[in-house]
Amino acid sequence: MPHIAPSKFMDVRFPKVGEGADSGKVVSVLVKVGDTISAGQTILELESEKAIAPIPSPAGGKITAISVKEGDTIQVGAVLLSLEGADGAAAPAAKAPAPKAASAPRA
Repeated sequence: MPHIAPSKFMDVRFPKVGEGADSGKVVSVLVKVGDTISAGQTILELESEKAIAPIPSPAGGKITAISVKEGDTIQVGAVLLSLEGADGAAAPAAKAPAPKAASAPRA
């Protein structure tokens, strides 16, 4: 029996988007099951008390399930969708590298 490497799966959850923004109403879902998305791609739009905000995916991969629909009111931490082959499932969001200290001039 051949060895098959396990796929990476990831649930994408509603992140805290700002102070006091603990919930919101789904205005539109911009992806569907079977779509392949990239990290940073907007997956839905959410309306809070202050504005409508795009919600990006923290990782790329193939969408295997969508857990919300237009009109749903969701809380921070709610599962939005599930990805297979997630390219960032275990890694935190990438940060810009720290600037290198200037080296002393050589004489």
